[in-house]
Amino acid sequence: TISVAMKMPPAEALALGPLTILSYGALLSESSARLTFPALRNFRLARVQGLRRTFAHPHTFLISRKLADPAKTLKIGSLSVEAAAESSGLVVAAFDIDCDAEQRVAFVKREPEYDFAKWPFTPLDPSHPPGSGVICMAGEDATLRSEFILPEGLETVWGWKRDSGLLPADIYLRHCLLAVEKAGPDALASFLDETFLCDRETALRKYVDATPSVMDARPPFDLLARFSG
Repeated sequence: TISVAMKMPPAEALALGPLTILSYGALLSESSARLTFPALRNFRLARVQGLRRTFAHPHTFLISRKLADPAKTLKIGSLSVEAAAESSGLVVAAFDIDCDAEQRVAFVKREPEYDFAKWPFTPLDPSHPPGSGVICMAGEDATLRSEFILPEGLETVWGWKRDSGLLPADIYLRHCLLAVEKAGPDALASFLDETFLCDRETALRKYVDATPSVMDARPPFDLLARFSG
């Protein structure tokens, strides 16, 4: 069976008041998550099912900053999750916030190309109760928000085919690997074995083992805090 996400506009998904956020990339690191949500609480690891984590669309921020050039390389990819078979799943971070208008604007600005959905999760620590939280989902070009600006050099955000050859952006992948190392062995193993390239077949572990130079990629000085795990 396929889990069905209830995708929502940002104002509905990110309702004002108590809210749980589910993160699956760099925000698996609590320190990284606190850059966007300084007052977060109850940070814990959890599992979600019915989703597949992939590097299947370009990192539009890095491209807009000229730190990844689609005219020269296919190493421009960023992470998203998409609905998949119930047997597919991954480890995420779950954390609680008191969502106010300022935080909602900041979060939507940070994740401009994504759809938002509510998704059930089960904490790895059974002393924490299960629940549901907001997660950033893969979208479609047709549903990009009106304020989104497509970076120069890109023709599509969500239209990359499985055989396109799209690969992770080095700076971003290094950032994610540093973040999940901080999150512990469960998060790291899931990230390496339950994340896939754009072909949806190649596990990230295989790619990282074959591409150790990823860890040599460094962000510019002004982005060190944001892109260092």
